[in-house]
Amino acid sequence: MTGLNDLLHCEPFYDKLLKYLFIKKDEIIIRLFMVMPVTGGESSMSKKCVITGRKTATGNKRSHAMNANRRTWGANLQKVRILVDGKPKRVWVSARALKSGKVERV
Repeated sequence: MTGLNDLLHCEPFYDKLLKYLFIKKDEIIIRLFMVMPVTGGESSMSKKCVITGRKTATGNKRSHAMNANRRTWGANLQKVRILVDGKPKRVWVSARALKSGKVERV
């Protein structure tokens, strides 16, 4: 098997490059799967608004003496059916997006 540097200096560059890529295709796909595992064909359903991007916020709870304790603030997310790419799908949507009319239920 020739290296990529050898292919760059050849006359029919594109033909040899395409052959090289087709030979390496399976190896590249395997490496991509090792880096980014596929989860059942769909992206993970994280609790995040698909319209506005709102999600759980983190910060400190402060006492009167200014002691810092970590805490989270949950976004007001509702699970609703909306049209995503022309198909009805149940997704997380923030209450603000629902009230402002940015999204309509199906």
